[in-house]
Amino acid sequence: MRIAIQVSELRFATEDGVLVLDNLSFGVPRDGFVFVVGPPSSGKTLLLKLILREAEPNGGQILLLGRNMARLSPRKARDLRRRVGYVPEAPAILGGRTVAGNLLFKLRALGYDGEELQEHAERALELARLQGREDVLAADLDEIERRKLALALGLCPDPIVLLCDDPFRDLPPLLQDQLMDVLGGIHHAGVAILATTREAGLPRRHGFLPKGQADSPCYFVALRPGVTT
Repeated sequence: MRIAIQVSELRFATEDGVLVLDNLSFGVPRDGFVFVVGPPSSGKTLLLKLILREAEPNGGQILLLGRNMARLSPRKARDLRRRVGYVPEAPAILGGRTVAGNLLFKLRALGYDGEELQEHAERALELARLQGREDVLAADLDEIERRKLALALGLCPDPIVLLCDDPFRDLPPLLQDQLMDVLGGIHHAGVAILATTREAGLPRRHGFLPKGQADSPCYFVALRPGVTT
């Protein structure tokens, strides 16, 4: 089984000695969709920062697409990072630009142009189900469309794995389900997904079982403040 992300015996403690993550181990297969579930301050955002090497663990190991990010040079880490999409909890959406304008702005900043730029933007729009909304200003989008635009930005340029930091936060159940349908489509298109959520019942509502009980690449890992479970 090919693995997109492998977290092994991960440990992180704050400078004050507060243990946030302890002995956390799980894997996201290349065809996987994994949730990390936990209340605020349980280490969900921290975990994504550790995977992206924006923070350093106190112990354990993280392999990203088979490579140990901690051992890569800054240039190689940056190149590998381009194969990973990231949707932060507060995405940088430019309200004065259109939906397409947001995607093109990001892609141009990454050095894409011409047909390649258009292909990446069109694929992201399709996967995020924003086709027909390309010319709408981001400021005029409703809340679910803004979440979709955040996903589309994370999908530029065509990542192998997508990290989503609590994309369902503050959405009512109906809109959570709509966003989950979009993420499911992205997953079925061949993108591995690691998503965090504080909504403990959401993964189960969509058929995800706890790690160790699931006989599939789709499951969830539960955290609680200070200790992993």
